[in-house]
Amino acid sequence: MRPVTPDDLSLAIQIAQIDPIANCFLISKLIDFNPTDTQILFVSDRDKNLGLAYVGINTTTANCSYEMLTHLADYLMQAPIATSSIVGKREDVFGLWQQVSSFLGSARLIRSDQPLLFLDKSPLIAPNTQVRLATIDELEKVLPVAAMMFREEVGIDPLRPATRAVYQSRVLELLQNQRTFVLTDENEIIFKVDIGVQSDTVIQIQGVWVAPSHRGQRISAPALAAAVVQMRKRVPTVSLYVNDFNYRALRLYRSLGFEQVGTFASVML
Repeated sequence: MRPVTPDDLSLAIQIAQIDPIANCFLISKLIDFNPTDTQILFVSDRDKNLGLAYVGINTTTANCSYEMLTHLADYLMQAPIATSSIVGKREDVFGLWQQVSSFLGSARLIRSDQPLLFLDKSPLIAPNTQVRLATIDELEKVLPVAAMMFREEVGIDPLRPATRAVYQSRVLELLQNQRTFVLTDENEIIFKVDIGVQSDTVIQIQGVWVAPSHRGQRISAPALAAAVVQMRKRVPTVSLYVNDFNYRALRLYRSLGFEQVGTFASVML
């Protein structure tokens, strides 16, 4: 294993582009590559095949064989950054988790079946034209909404003292980069969705949320359709991954025309 260097970028992007939807996060990191970054790594096997790994707060892989995952497991044992989650293609996540669980400790949460969906055409549902980009000035409104969604999804309050500053910084970053879309009703945010990751061809959306007071009123499909239409003006494909037991969300996404292209898994530590 070794860090990717500026001279390696073309090859690294070529490897990641083997699966541009699943590897959207890695591709986005390569596009914004920092020469001092040592978190993006080449992993090779005995036949000199190459895969990629990103090792940070999140760990993910691309084009890795089981042998490569073994090398990555050895690396994680002494990595300078403590990873808090392993996310990606299900076979890679569990191939790695099988080898690192003994020293990384018990998982806080395991999501073993997360359909990876994509949409590369206009949504099948007419969009709500009132959906718009949130502004920086709306941070105080967006922050509690984002935190509510996070608590519902992950079971942790991101606004607790230990993590509030980091979480608020992330929400602000999304606003500054025009990556948060909202629908309001009498100055109250009733729908929100974020562009979590963006590569040159794929957007991965995160944080889809509807206010509890407006759930069951069929606002989510037209609102999400509107956000997708706006996102596809930036890149051609929109993707997301969702827990298999979230039947309501799966129905929503499929009603818009999203199709499954793979399966993700997440191990949260």
